[in-house]
Order: sequence, then C-alpha cells, then structure tokens
Amino acid sequence: MEIHKSGIPKLNPDQERAVKAPDKPILIVAGAGTGKTRTLTSRLTWLIERGVRPGKICALTFTNKAAREMAERVANNETQNVKYGRAHDTRFADDALPFIGTFHSLGVKILRENAHLVGRKPNFVIFDADDAFRLIKKAMKDFLGDRKDFKPADVYGKISGVKNGMTDRKDLLGMPGGDNKIFSEIYRHYEDRLLKNNAFDFDDLILKTVEILRDNPKALERYHERYSHFLVDEYQDINNVQYELVRLLAGKNSNLSVVGDHNQTIYTWRGSNLGVFLNFSRDWPGGEACFLGENYRSTANILAAASAIIKNTRKPEGIESDRLWTKKAVGGRVKIVEFPHEFAEANWIAGEISSGLKGLGQKGSLVAVLYRTNAQSRAIEQALIENGVPYQIFGGIRFYERREIKDILAALRLISNPGDELAEERLLKAFRKARFAELKRALNRLEATSPAPLITAFIEATAYFDYIDRNLTNPEDRKENIAELLSFAQGFKTLEDFLEKVSLLQTTDPVTKHKIASVNLMTIHLAKGLEFDRVFVAGANEGVLPHHRSMDNAEQLEEERRLMYVAMTRAKSDLCLSFYDLPSRFLSEIPSDIVEFNGGRSFDDEERYITLD
Repeated sequence: MEIHKSGIPKLNPDQERAVKAPDKPILIVAGAGTGKTRTLTSRLTWLIERGVRPGKICALTFTNKAAREMAERVANNETQNVKYGRAHDTRFADDALPFIGTFHSLGVKILRENAHLVGRKPNFVIFDADDAFRLIKKAMKDFLGDRKDFKPADVYGKISGVKNGMTDRKDLLGMPGGDNKIFSEIYRHYEDRLLKNNAFDFDDLILKTVEILRDNPKALERYHERYSHFLVDEYQDINNVQYELVRLLAGKNSNLSVVGDHNQTIYTWRGSNLGVFLNFSRDWPGGEACFLGENYRSTANILAAASAIIKNTRKPEGIESDRLWTKKAVGGRVKIVEFPHEFAEANWIAGEISSGLKGLGQKGSLVAVLYRTNAQSRAIEQALIENGVPYQIFGGIRFYERREIKDILAALRLISNPGDELAEERLLKAFRKARFAELKRALNRLEATSPAPLITAFIEATAYFDYIDRNLTNPEDRKENIAELLSFAQGFKTLEDFLEKVSLLQTTDPVTKHKIASVNLMTIHLAKGLEFDRVFVAGANEGVLPHHRSMDNAEQLEEERRLMYVAMTRAKSDLCLSFYDLPSRFLSEIPSDIVEFNGGRSFDDEERYITLD
C-alpha cells in the first residue's frame, strides 16, 4: 500500500473526501470491500495530524477484533505530532493516546469510575450470558415458585431486549396484560440479585453507563471535557442504547464520524436499529454523507450479482446511489446449481473443494462454505470428512459436539447398550435422578429398532423440547439441530448402523484438526467482515434463505435479502450458490448473462436451474 509522507495511506478520491471532511457530523457509507476500516483509521490519523490531541479522540467498535485492528493500523502510522509505539485499547485516561475499544469496554471504564452512582463498588464483576441465565432462573424461582408457564429462555431474551431497547421496567407495568406485570416483577428480582452480587450483566455495561451520563450532568461534563472527537465503526449495527450513549457523549460538539453499510445490516433481531443509520442527517443536523463505492475485493461479475440482489433496498438520506464498482477483472460467472437434496449438495461441494485443493493447489484457508443456520453444517461436515477435506467451524461448535446432539446420542447409546456407563452419566447430569429412572423404564419399553422413531420417542418421553426451552439458550437453533439429526437418522434401518456411522464421523476427524490448511465453515452472520478467494453459499433455498420465519414480515424479509448480499460479497474471485427443493427468490434476480448454470447453459423461464445428482 502506498503511504504518504504524513503516514496516511494513499486514498482514492471518495476516501480522501471522507477522511479530510471538516469538523461536523460525518456519515461514511462504505459498501462491501471498499476500505471501511482503512478510511476510518485514516480519519483518526488525520485528526491528530491536524492538531487534535490524541487523548481527545474516542473510537468505538463492536468487536475486540475490530478494535485491535484499528489500534494496530494507527500504531503503524507516524504523524507529525505522535508516534504510536504499540496498539492501545485499554488505557483510558492517558492523554498521549486515543481510546480505541468496544462500546462495552468504554462502558466498563466509565462504570469503574462512577460505580457508586448505580449502587455498585468499583470492583464489580461482569456476568456472562451463562451466569445471567442462571441468575434469571433463580429470580424466577423467587417470584414464581414452581410455576412452569414462563420459560427462562423467553424471559432472558425479553430482559435483554428491554435493556437494549431502552424500555424502562416501569413502562411494562402500564402495558395491558398480566404477563407484563409478572415479567416486570421477575425483572425486579433479577436486578436485585445483580445488585446483591455487586455485578452487572453484559447488557448493563452500556445501559447503566447511559443512565449515569443521562442522570448526572457533572459526570457527563467530565467526559465532554475528556473527549472532543468521536468515531464509530459499523454504525449500521447500532442499537437504541448505543445510539443514546453516542448522542450523550458526542452531542455537545457534534464532532462525530461514523462508518457503516446499510446493506449489511443483519442484526436487527439482536436490537440493531437501521433507522439510526438511515436517518443520520435528521439526528445530526448540518452533517455530511460520503459514499465509498470502489470495491477492492470482488470481481465485476460477483459485484454485479450482489448489487442486483439489493438494488431496491432503502438508502440513507443524502445518498442517491449505493452501487459498487471495481477496477478488477470481470472474472468468471457466478455459479448456480440445483440438487435433489441436501446430501447431494454437500457431496458436490466437498468434491469441488477437494478437487481444488488437490488438483489446483488451492489453500483450504482461502475457501469458505457459508450457510444460513448452524443445523446446515451437519451434512457439509460429513461430506468433507468423507472426502478427506480438513475443515474448521469458525466461531461455532461442530455438529456432534453440540449439547443437545450429545444428549440424544447418549440416550440412543443407552438403548443400544444398557451398560454404557458414560452415556448414563451424561443423562443423569441432564435429568434429575427420579426422572432419569422413569426415562430408563420408558426407553426399555420401546419396541422400535430404527433410530428416527427412537429419537422421536426420546424427545416425547423426556419433554426434551420443553427442557431446552427452560434450561438452554438459543432453544430454536437447538431444535433445528435436532431436526437435522432426525432427518439424517431416517436414512438408517437399524440403530447400530446409525451409531456406527456417527462414531466413524467423529473418530475419522483428526484430519480436520490442522487449521492452517482447513476449509472454513460458518454461518453468514459470522462471515461478515471476512473475505475468501472461493465461497460456496449452501442452502440458497426458499424457506432457508430467506428463512421461513421471515416470510410474513416485510422488514425481516428485507434483512434476509441483506444477508444474501453479505454472503455473496465475501467472495473475491469464485462464487457458487447452491440449493435443493425450491430456489431462493433472490436467485432469479441475478442477471442471466453473468450466471453459469452447469457449463454456461442459458437462463430462461422454463428451465432456470440445472440439476446435478
């Protein structure tokens, strides 16, 4: 990368306009692969070069990885006023360095300095999701006793939603319906337990910080004096509480620079408010919007295909066009392939990857298989193992290592072999002793010999879905994993054959341990921000992508569209979209002249997709 003598990397005209914009609210709309982090980092460096004291700058990110990357890039840039000797993301009050960290890390720092204002001591502890879930179950026990009509997972989700949406617990009491009053009381018991433990949960790190700054003008003024300039990465993912924090901190001087891409808003289910991004000019009068349109990642064909998917999505005020362009080669056509079922799809993907690794010398680490839900990984994992292709699950757990799958397999092993001590121990941990004895009797009465009906019988005998709802996080994802296991089991006539196959899939796994050469498997959500030479998007089906739960909601359906866009724009040179059953509605929107249907056959109304078996 060419570097100016000032230390700022050479920028294209759009990037330079954003970097050198005057002191006022700046919205940088940065499409996929357009150098978002580089531009924001360069603006931070330019501010320092222009005379802003480093310690007056606060840069906020959503992940520790993004904070480290930004800090390291700034550390590598020398300016006239400061030379960064090392990355910085933890020292808070050192005036020689900017603060670069996550929203939550800034919240922790402010809370440590002002813990007494929210009834805590400075040495408070932070409860993670598992800690919070257990505490909620205790709070429910406090108020509900043995009542079973409220599920801990639902209560946990609702509390998190309230904390991220800035809905006060008192407001719930005024809402119609007895359930809101009950929930409000559970919330109160939960908050009392947090206070008693001198603890905050993860959502509190921002919510309580906002409460301190909102309710204590002197505390807010201290941070106005400490910081004069704010930068925010991935602004499209901001939720209501994070927005309130930014508004409180940056509202006095309005020296705010934010960067993001509305077409990559894929976390509204977690509280992200796309309206904050789209309405930036209303919230920050006198601001300016800049668009970065030159993509440095993907070929022209991949960009054209992705752009066709999102050409009609909503745009921020002040942005007339958000179409990306590139100086890179046109590249090969985007492949779309149909299969009769998911196993054929997985086997073909594994074969294509294997051929690329062995025949063309491709590196596994440059290849990714993306999917909409975690349950989809099972068939792909099996196909890769059987083809001898090393892989790693990025940011997730391998299918047969997931808790709900291990519970069901333990039950099946115990049916097959009543003397299986380890399987019995696992089930004893999951179920109370009396209930386990009842379960064993129920299992012994089963007459079925094939695995699928046995799995169904186990679920019914243990009310296992209810157990998941009451005791485990992400219950819907876990149920989808079980449905996938059940689908796989239907292909086996005997329990012994099924258990043998599963065992072999696990014990023939050593080849997958070498991460350097491993192919990457991950959900599309986890792929955001990453790039690979070759990308396979599996399960581009109607009902999968877009997901069936989004079909009746226009906003959720638009988010599924953005999710497809994110998946497609991870690819640098080779993109393949595959499906079985019904094709995703998004596939038909890709121009036929840039699509290859198994050897480049033409696209027409009667035969849109070629089936490979």
